[in-house]
Amino acid sequence: MSSRRNGSLSSTLLLIAANLLIPVAIVIFATGFFPYKPLLPGLAEYGPLDGYGEPPEAPFDKLVFMVVDALRR
Repeated sequence: MSSRRNGSLSSTLLLIAANLLIPVAIVIFATGFFPYKPLLPGLAEYGPLDGYGEPPEAPFDKLVFMVVDALRR
């Protein structure tokens, strides 16, 4: 009976450790995959578009977004 309890204790500790490491792994992944990029002043400023005039009217008033799942059998 003590070996059964010992196995249960070790599996519980492993489960707790895994649940604590998952958020840490997500944060590490997110900071590497989505790095912070500081804005550089003077490079992304709004300015008037001289010589271009008004933008043309949109040819459509609705957008259809369709996802095709081709991986199913």
